[in-house]
Amino acid sequence: MEAIELGKNKSQKIAQLINFGNENYDNDKKQTAIEAFSAAIAIYPANTKSIEEINGDIPDRNVILTKLGMLFTKYGNQLDPIGVHLFKQALIYNENDVEANYYLGKLLFNNGNVYEANLYLNKVLDNIDQTDKLYEATKEALDDINNQEEQDLPIFATDFVIGQALSHTMLNSPIGTFKKMDFDKIEKKYDDRVQLFPTEDTKKLLNKIRNFNSNHGFKQEAFEDFLPTNLPLFEVQNNLSILLGEDYTLIDQGAEIYDVCGVNVPPELTFNFYKLINNKTNHISYLLLSGKSPLEIKDEKVISDKNNHQRAIFDNYKTNVSYSDTEMRSFVLALAKEYFEDDVAEDNIADSHIWGIRDTNFDQTFDKHEDFDLADSRVEILIDTNKE
Repeated sequence: MEAIELGKNKSQKIAQLINFGNENYDNDKKQTAIEAFSAAIAIYPANTKSIEEINGDIPDRNVILTKLGMLFTKYGNQLDPIGVHLFKQALIYNENDVEANYYLGKLLFNNGNVYEANLYLNKVLDNIDQTDKLYEATKEALDDINNQEEQDLPIFATDFVIGQALSHTMLNSPIGTFKKMDFDKIEKKYDDRVQLFPTEDTKKLLNKIRNFNSNHGFKQEAFEDFLPTNLPLFEVQNNLSILLGEDYTLIDQGAEIYDVCGVNVPPELTFNFYKLINNKTNHISYLLLSGKSPLEIKDEKVISDKNNHQRAIFDNYKTNVSYSDTEMRSFVLALAKEYFEDDVAEDNIADSHIWGIRDTNFDQTFDKHEDFDLADSRVEILIDTNKE
Protein backbone atom coordinates (compact mmCIF):
# COMPACT_ATOMS: atom_id res chain seq x y z
CA MET A 1 0.00 0.00 0.00
CA GLU A 2 1.30 3.44 -0.93
CA ALA A 3 2.61 5.65 1.87
CA ILE A 4 0.38 8.53 2.98
CA GLU A 5 1.48 12.09 3.64
CA LEU A 6 0.12 13.35 6.96
CA GLY A 7 0.90 17.00 6.50
CA LYS A 8 2.48 19.60 8.78
CA ASN A 9 -0.39 19.98 11.26
CA LYS A 10 -0.82 16.27 12.00
CA SER A 11 2.94 15.74 12.19
CA GLN A 12 3.30 18.55 14.71
CA LYS A 13 0.41 17.19 16.77
CA ILE A 14 2.01 13.71 16.83
CA ALA A 15 5.35 15.22 17.91
CA GLN A 16 3.70 17.21 20.71
CA LEU A 17 1.80 14.19 22.02
CA ILE A 18 4.89 11.97 21.92
CA ASN A 19 7.03 14.57 23.71
CA PHE A 20 4.35 14.92 26.37
CA GLY A 21 4.06 11.13 26.62
CA ASN A 22 7.83 10.77 26.98
CA GLU A 23 7.93 13.31 29.80
CA ASN A 24 5.29 11.39 31.74
CA TYR A 25 6.88 8.05 30.79
CA ASP A 26 10.19 9.19 32.29
CA ASN A 27 8.41 10.49 35.42
CA ASP A 28 6.55 7.19 35.90
CA LYS A 29 3.13 8.76 35.28
CA LYS A 30 1.77 5.69 33.57
CA GLN A 31 -1.83 6.62 32.81
CA THR A 32 -1.01 10.07 31.42
CA ALA A 33 1.73 8.58 29.23
CA ILE A 34 -0.66 5.90 27.93
CA GLU A 35 -3.25 8.53 27.03
CA ALA A 36 -0.71 10.69 25.19
CA PHE A 37 0.89 7.83 23.26
CA SER A 38 -2.53 6.38 22.37
CA ALA A 39 -3.70 9.75 21.07
CA ALA A 40 -0.56 9.98 18.92
CA ILE A 41 -1.05 6.46 17.51
CA ALA A 42 -4.63 7.37 16.55
CA ILE A 43 -3.32 10.07 14.17
CA TYR A 44 -1.01 7.73 12.25
CA PRO A 45 -2.64 6.34 9.06
CA ALA A 46 -4.18 2.89 9.51
CA ASN A 47 -2.37 -0.12 8.05
CA THR A 48 0.28 1.85 6.17
CA LYS A 49 3.40 3.90 6.77
CA SER A 50 3.33 7.67 6.56
CA ILE A 51 5.80 9.57 4.41
CA GLU A 52 6.86 11.46 7.52
CA GLU A 53 7.80 8.18 9.26
CA ILE A 54 9.80 7.05 6.25
CA ASN A 55 11.62 10.39 6.11
CA GLY A 56 12.30 10.38 9.86
CA ASP A 57 10.25 13.52 10.54
CA ILE A 58 8.20 11.72 13.21
CA PRO A 59 9.02 8.57 15.20
CA ASP A 60 8.22 5.18 13.70
CA ARG A 61 4.93 3.92 15.09
CA ASN A 62 6.54 0.70 16.34
CA VAL A 63 8.55 2.75 18.88
CA ILE A 64 5.36 4.17 20.39
CA LEU A 65 3.52 0.84 20.30
CA THR A 66 6.46 -0.76 22.12
CA LYS A 67 6.44 1.91 24.83
CA LEU A 68 2.72 1.34 25.32
CA GLY A 69 3.33 -2.40 25.58
CA MET A 70 6.03 -1.82 28.19
CA LEU A 71 3.65 0.32 30.23
CA PHE A 72 0.82 -2.19 30.12
CA THR A 73 3.08 -5.11 31.06
CA LYS A 74 5.23 -3.23 33.59
CA TYR A 75 8.31 -3.74 31.43
CA GLY A 76 7.55 -7.37 30.64
CA ASN A 77 6.88 -8.36 34.25
CA GLN A 78 3.09 -8.66 34.17
CA LEU A 79 1.08 -10.73 31.70
CA ASP A 80 -1.34 -8.30 30.10
CA PRO A 81 -3.20 -9.22 26.88
CA ILE A 82 -3.31 -5.61 25.70
CA GLY A 83 0.45 -5.37 26.17
CA VAL A 84 1.00 -8.59 24.22
CA HIS A 85 -1.16 -7.24 21.40
CA LEU A 86 0.77 -3.94 21.36
CA PHE A 87 4.13 -5.71 21.12
CA LYS A 88 2.85 -7.82 18.23
CA GLN A 89 1.53 -4.70 16.49
CA ALA A 90 4.93 -3.07 16.90
CA LEU A 91 6.57 -6.09 15.26
CA ILE A 92 4.22 -5.84 12.28
CA TYR A 93 5.72 -2.44 11.53
CA ASN A 94 9.27 -3.51 12.36
CA GLU A 95 9.92 -7.20 12.96
CA ASN A 96 13.44 -6.43 14.18
CA ASP A 97 12.45 -3.95 16.91
CA VAL A 98 14.84 -4.88 19.72
CA GLU A 99 12.75 -3.68 22.64
CA ALA A 100 9.46 -5.18 21.37
CA ASN A 101 11.15 -8.56 20.84
CA TYR A 102 12.92 -8.39 24.19
CA TYR A 103 9.96 -7.45 26.37
CA LEU A 104 7.58 -9.85 24.60
CA GLY A 105 10.17 -12.63 24.93
CA LYS A 106 10.75 -11.75 28.58
CA LEU A 107 7.01 -11.77 29.25
CA LEU A 108 6.55 -15.21 27.69
CA PHE A 109 9.64 -16.59 29.42
CA ASN A 110 8.38 -15.39 32.81
CA ASN A 111 5.12 -17.24 32.14
CA GLY A 112 6.68 -20.52 31.03
CA ASN A 113 6.09 -20.26 27.26
CA VAL A 114 9.65 -21.07 26.34
CA TYR A 115 9.13 -21.86 22.64
CA GLU A 116 7.97 -18.40 21.59
CA ALA A 117 10.17 -16.72 24.19
CA ASN A 118 13.17 -18.37 22.55
CA LEU A 119 12.12 -17.08 19.10
CA TYR A 120 11.69 -13.48 20.21
CA LEU A 121 14.84 -13.39 22.35
CA ASN A 122 16.97 -14.83 19.55
CA LYS A 123 15.55 -12.10 17.32
CA VAL A 124 16.98 -9.62 19.83
CA LEU A 125 20.47 -11.12 19.55
CA ASP A 126 20.26 -10.96 15.77
CA ASN A 127 19.70 -7.20 15.87
CA ILE A 128 21.39 -5.86 19.02
CA ASP A 129 24.81 -4.37 19.65
CA GLN A 130 26.81 -6.09 22.41
CA THR A 131 27.14 -2.76 24.22
CA ASP A 132 23.34 -2.41 24.48
CA LYS A 133 21.92 -2.62 28.01
CA LEU A 134 19.58 -5.46 26.97
CA TYR A 135 22.31 -7.68 25.50
CA GLU A 136 23.45 -9.46 28.68
CA ALA A 137 19.87 -9.81 29.99
CA THR A 138 18.86 -11.46 26.72
CA LYS A 139 21.82 -13.86 26.83
CA GLU A 140 20.98 -14.83 30.43
CA ALA A 141 17.33 -15.47 29.57
CA LEU A 142 18.27 -17.70 26.62
CA ASP A 143 20.66 -19.66 28.83
CA ASP A 144 17.89 -20.10 31.41
CA ILE A 145 15.48 -21.39 28.75
CA ASN A 146 17.64 -24.45 28.24
CA ASN A 147 17.36 -25.27 31.95
CA GLN A 148 13.65 -24.57 32.35
CA GLU A 149 11.23 -27.45 32.69
CA GLU A 150 8.53 -27.77 30.05
CA GLN A 151 5.11 -26.58 31.20
CA ASP A 152 1.69 -27.64 29.98
CA LEU A 153 0.87 -24.33 28.31
CA PRO A 154 -0.15 -23.28 24.80
CA ILE A 155 2.74 -23.47 22.34
CA PHE A 156 1.56 -20.41 20.42
CA ALA A 157 1.09 -18.31 23.51
CA THR A 158 0.95 -14.79 22.08
CA ASP A 159 -2.03 -15.49 19.82
CA PHE A 160 -3.70 -17.54 22.55
CA VAL A 161 -3.51 -14.65 25.02
CA ILE A 162 -4.73 -12.13 22.43
CA GLY A 163 -7.68 -14.40 21.56
CA GLN A 164 -8.63 -14.50 25.22
CA ALA A 165 -8.30 -10.75 25.57
CA LEU A 166 -10.51 -10.04 22.57
CA SER A 167 -13.18 -12.13 24.21
CA HIS A 168 -12.75 -10.51 27.63
CA THR A 169 -11.84 -13.66 29.53
CA MET A 170 -8.79 -15.29 31.02
CA LEU A 171 -10.67 -18.32 32.38
CA ASN A 172 -10.08 -20.57 29.41
CA SER A 173 -10.22 -20.22 25.66
CA PRO A 174 -13.61 -18.75 24.64
CA ILE A 175 -13.67 -20.33 21.20
CA GLY A 176 -16.57 -22.48 19.99
CA THR A 177 -17.87 -24.43 17.00
CA PHE A 178 -20.25 -22.65 14.63
CA LYS A 179 -22.10 -24.16 11.65
CA LYS A 180 -24.56 -23.00 9.05
CA MET A 181 -28.25 -23.85 9.46
CA ASP A 182 -29.31 -27.08 7.72
CA PHE A 183 -31.88 -25.23 5.63
CA ASP A 184 -29.55 -22.39 4.67
CA LYS A 185 -28.71 -22.62 0.97
CA ILE A 186 -25.01 -22.05 0.39
CA GLU A 187 -24.98 -21.84 -3.41
CA LYS A 188 -23.27 -18.79 -4.90
CA LYS A 189 -21.45 -18.09 -1.62
CA TYR A 190 -18.01 -19.21 -2.82
CA ASP A 191 -16.88 -15.60 -2.40
CA ASP A 192 -19.72 -14.32 -0.24
CA ARG A 193 -20.71 -14.14 3.42
CA VAL A 194 -22.23 -17.11 5.24
CA GLN A 195 -24.07 -16.78 8.54
CA LEU A 196 -23.01 -19.33 11.14
CA PHE A 197 -24.67 -20.41 14.39
CA PRO A 198 -23.28 -22.05 17.55
CA THR A 199 -23.76 -25.73 18.32
CA GLU A 200 -25.56 -26.66 21.53
CA ASP A 201 -22.29 -27.68 23.18
CA THR A 202 -20.79 -24.31 22.21
CA LYS A 203 -23.71 -22.44 23.77
CA LYS A 204 -23.15 -24.33 27.03
CA LEU A 205 -19.40 -23.62 26.97
CA LEU A 206 -19.76 -19.92 26.20
CA ASN A 207 -22.55 -19.48 28.75
CA LYS A 208 -20.35 -21.08 31.40
CA ILE A 209 -17.57 -18.59 30.63
CA ARG A 210 -20.02 -15.68 30.43
CA ASN A 211 -21.47 -16.62 33.80
CA PHE A 212 -17.99 -16.74 35.32
CA ASN A 213 -17.16 -13.33 33.82
CA SER A 214 -20.41 -11.84 35.13
CA ASN A 215 -19.50 -12.98 38.63
CA HIS A 216 -15.98 -11.55 38.38
CA GLY A 217 -16.41 -7.96 37.26
CA PHE A 218 -17.27 -8.23 33.56
CA LYS A 219 -21.05 -8.39 33.06
CA GLN A 220 -22.20 -10.53 30.13
CA GLU A 221 -25.70 -11.60 29.17
CA ALA A 222 -26.53 -15.20 28.22
CA PHE A 223 -25.26 -16.14 24.77
CA GLU A 224 -28.82 -16.88 23.54
CA ASP A 225 -29.74 -13.25 24.33
CA PHE A 226 -26.52 -11.84 22.87
CA LEU A 227 -26.61 -13.72 19.53
CA PRO A 228 -29.78 -12.36 17.80
CA THR A 229 -28.63 -8.74 17.91
CA ASN A 230 -25.01 -9.60 17.05
CA LEU A 231 -25.35 -12.04 14.16
CA PRO A 232 -22.88 -10.16 11.91
CA LEU A 233 -20.12 -11.06 14.38
CA PHE A 234 -20.59 -14.67 13.35
CA GLU A 235 -20.59 -14.30 9.59
CA VAL A 236 -17.68 -15.70 7.60
CA GLN A 237 -16.53 -13.80 4.53
CA ASN A 238 -15.33 -16.39 2.01
CA ASN A 239 -12.57 -15.58 -0.46
CA LEU A 240 -12.20 -19.07 -1.85
CA SER A 241 -11.49 -18.09 -5.46
CA ILE A 242 -8.34 -16.32 -4.25
CA LEU A 243 -7.19 -19.49 -2.48
CA LEU A 244 -8.51 -22.19 -4.80
CA GLY A 245 -9.33 -20.58 -8.13
CA GLU A 246 -12.57 -21.76 -9.73
CA ASP A 247 -11.86 -25.50 -9.46
CA TYR A 248 -14.27 -26.15 -6.58
CA THR A 249 -17.87 -25.56 -5.53
CA LEU A 250 -18.71 -24.78 -1.90
CA ILE A 251 -21.45 -26.96 -0.37
CA ASP A 252 -21.03 -26.61 3.40
CA GLN A 253 -18.87 -24.89 6.00
CA GLY A 254 -18.24 -24.17 9.64
CA ALA A 255 -15.77 -22.38 11.86
CA GLU A 256 -14.29 -22.07 15.31
CA ILE A 257 -15.15 -18.52 16.39
CA TYR A 258 -14.18 -16.48 19.44
CA ASP A 259 -17.14 -15.24 21.48
CA VAL A 260 -17.77 -11.46 21.43
CA CYS A 261 -15.25 -10.60 18.72
CA GLY A 262 -16.59 -13.12 16.20
CA VAL A 263 -14.51 -13.45 13.04
CA ASN A 264 -13.46 -9.80 13.13
CA VAL A 265 -10.00 -10.81 14.29
CA PRO A 266 -6.52 -10.98 12.75
CA PRO A 267 -6.12 -13.84 10.23
CA GLU A 268 -3.86 -15.77 12.61
CA LEU A 269 -6.79 -16.11 15.04
CA THR A 270 -9.27 -17.50 12.48
CA PHE A 271 -10.31 -21.12 11.88
CA ASN A 272 -12.52 -21.97 8.88
CA PHE A 273 -13.46 -25.39 7.54
CA TYR A 274 -15.12 -26.01 4.15
CA LYS A 275 -16.77 -28.93 2.34
CA LEU A 276 -16.37 -28.67 -1.41
CA ILE A 277 -17.00 -30.45 -4.68
CA ASN A 278 -14.00 -30.86 -6.95
CA ASN A 279 -15.40 -29.67 -10.28
CA LYS A 280 -13.05 -31.91 -12.27
CA THR A 281 -13.86 -35.19 -10.49
CA ASN A 282 -17.25 -34.44 -8.86
CA HIS A 283 -15.80 -35.90 -5.66
CA ILE A 284 -15.84 -34.40 -2.15
CA SER A 285 -12.94 -32.24 -0.95
CA TYR A 286 -12.21 -30.51 2.36
CA LEU A 287 -10.36 -27.26 3.00
CA LEU A 288 -9.02 -26.06 6.36
CA LEU A 289 -7.75 -22.49 6.84
CA SER A 290 -6.47 -21.89 10.34
CA GLY A 291 -4.09 -19.86 12.43
CA LYS A 292 -1.71 -21.86 14.61
CA SER A 293 -3.25 -20.97 17.98
CA PRO A 294 -6.90 -21.85 17.13
CA LEU A 295 -5.57 -24.96 15.39
CA GLU A 296 -3.77 -25.97 18.57
CA ILE A 297 -6.90 -25.29 20.65
CA LYS A 298 -9.19 -27.26 18.35
CA ASP A 299 -6.73 -30.14 18.04
CA GLU A 300 -6.75 -30.53 21.82
CA LYS A 301 -10.56 -30.56 21.85
CA VAL A 302 -10.79 -33.14 19.07
CA ILE A 303 -8.32 -35.44 20.85
CA SER A 304 -10.25 -35.11 24.13
CA ASP A 305 -13.40 -36.31 22.33
CA LYS A 306 -11.64 -39.68 21.87
CA ASN A 307 -12.34 -40.12 18.18
CA ASN A 308 -9.96 -41.63 15.64
CA HIS A 309 -7.60 -38.64 15.78
CA GLN A 310 -5.55 -39.24 18.92
CA ARG A 311 -2.09 -37.79 18.37
CA ALA A 312 -1.41 -34.05 18.54
CA ILE A 313 -0.49 -32.15 15.38
CA PHE A 314 2.37 -30.33 17.07
CA ASP A 315 5.26 -31.93 18.93
CA ASN A 316 6.89 -29.56 21.40
CA TYR A 317 10.16 -29.98 23.25
CA LYS A 318 11.22 -26.65 24.71
CA THR A 319 12.58 -24.65 21.78
CA ASN A 320 11.90 -27.29 19.15
CA VAL A 321 8.37 -27.52 17.70
CA SER A 322 7.47 -29.67 14.71
CA TYR A 323 4.28 -30.80 13.02
CA SER A 324 3.17 -34.00 11.35
CA ASP A 325 1.65 -34.15 7.84
CA THR A 326 -0.02 -37.43 8.78
CA GLU A 327 -1.67 -35.96 11.86
CA MET A 328 -2.74 -32.89 9.90
CA ARG A 329 -4.67 -35.15 7.52
CA SER A 330 -6.05 -37.22 10.39
CA PHE A 331 -7.26 -34.02 12.04
CA VAL A 332 -9.06 -32.86 8.87
CA LEU A 333 -10.88 -36.20 8.59
CA ALA A 334 -11.97 -35.88 12.23
CA LEU A 335 -13.32 -32.40 11.42
CA ALA A 336 -15.28 -33.82 8.47
CA LYS A 337 -16.98 -36.19 10.89
CA GLU A 338 -17.67 -33.50 13.51
CA TYR A 339 -18.83 -30.73 11.20
CA PHE A 340 -20.63 -32.66 8.46
CA GLU A 341 -21.07 -36.20 9.85
CA ASP A 342 -18.96 -37.53 6.98
CA ASP A 343 -17.17 -40.84 7.47
CA VAL A 344 -13.94 -40.50 5.50
CA ALA A 345 -11.02 -42.88 5.95
CA GLU A 346 -7.36 -42.54 5.01
CA ASP A 347 -8.06 -44.84 2.07
CA ASN A 348 -10.51 -42.28 0.71
CA ILE A 349 -7.82 -39.60 0.36
CA ALA A 350 -6.98 -39.19 -3.33
CA ASP A 351 -4.67 -36.22 -2.85
CA SER A 352 -3.67 -33.78 -0.11
CA HIS A 353 -1.67 -30.60 0.07
CA ILE A 354 -0.44 -28.31 2.84
CA TRP A 355 0.52 -24.66 2.24
CA GLY A 356 1.73 -21.90 4.49
CA ILE A 357 0.17 -18.44 4.50
CA ARG A 358 2.05 -15.43 5.79
CA ASP A 359 -0.22 -12.45 6.46
CA THR A 360 2.37 -9.69 6.61
CA ASN A 361 1.28 -6.76 4.50
CA PHE A 362 -0.59 -3.63 5.58
CA ASP A 363 -3.11 -4.06 2.74
CA GLN A 364 -4.15 -7.49 4.11
CA THR A 365 -2.80 -9.44 1.16
CA PHE A 366 -0.91 -12.65 1.90
CA ASP A 367 1.94 -14.79 0.70
CA LYS A 368 0.82 -18.38 0.02
CA HIS A 369 3.65 -20.83 -0.45
CA GLU A 370 4.60 -24.50 -0.38
CA ASP A 371 5.61 -26.18 2.88
CA PHE A 372 3.88 -24.70 5.91
CA ASP A 373 6.42 -23.21 8.29
CA LEU A 374 5.93 -22.40 11.96
CA ALA A 375 6.75 -18.77 11.20
CA ASP A 376 3.63 -18.59 9.00
CA SER A 377 0.49 -17.01 10.41
CA ARG A 378 -1.87 -19.62 8.90
CA VAL A 379 -1.90 -23.09 7.44
CA GLU A 380 -4.04 -24.19 4.48
CA ILE A 381 -4.84 -27.88 4.11
CA LEU A 382 -6.71 -29.22 1.07
CA ILE A 383 -7.79 -32.86 0.89
CA ASP A 384 -9.35 -34.35 -2.24
CA THR A 385 -11.22 -37.64 -1.73
CA ASN A 386 -12.55 -40.40 -3.97
CA LYS A 387 -16.01 -40.11 -2.41
CA GLU A 388 -18.98 -38.66 -4.27
